[in-house]
Amino acid sequence: MHRFTTRTLILSSCLLSLCAMAQENRVIRVGVATMQSQAGQSISGNWGQDRLVAALNQQKPDKKQHIKLQGIALEGTGPEEVGNEAKQKNCDYVVYTHLVELQASTDNAMQQQQQQRPGTAPNYPAGGLGMPPNNPTSPSTPRSMNTQYRATVDYRLYRPGDTTAISNASLTNQQSGPEEAVVSQALNQVANRVFGEIKKAQH
Repeated sequence: MHRFTTRTLILSSCLLSLCAMAQENRVIRVGVATMQSQAGQSISGNWGQDRLVAALNQQKPDKKQHIKLQGIALEGTGPEEVGNEAKQKNCDYVVYTHLVELQASTDNAMQQQQQQRPGTAPNYPAGGLGMPPNNPTSPSTPRSMNTQYRATVDYRLYRPGDTTAISNASLTNQQSGPEEAVVSQALNQVANRVFGEIKKAQH
């Protein structure tokens, strides 16, 4: 009798542990379409897709709802292909992104001119008014590191097969370069927003 009771308690404990683990490891699969990008920009759509997948996977599990995101790269090129692929890969949601803006908002020359009082811009003989001459012997920082960029990413979040977006917004990040780092931070914002919207939808 004692042995039977002990086995029952052990079995019950194992079942409870399995249930707890299943609750803790509940995974929400988010399909990520290739990022759309304005023509002429240096950031590719595949790079943006990979970065967003990584950002979704790096989201910390929600302790209250016991859910975790898993980003899934989708190869479809159109809404119908993406939707069908998302269903095949058992995605719970699909997110589309569009890099609508990536530009240098302030460069070194503009910063120097803004720091000068009106009428006091230095006149460099070799470089012209307000422009320093080229000096190959002086240390310099690459322009991409000095320049401040502004990146804006639009996103739309859907359930597979649904044509009405659960959430959509434009998120902007502005900081010193390089360009990839600026866009990467904007995609991190997208991942944070997507997780927040999914948690709301789980209630």
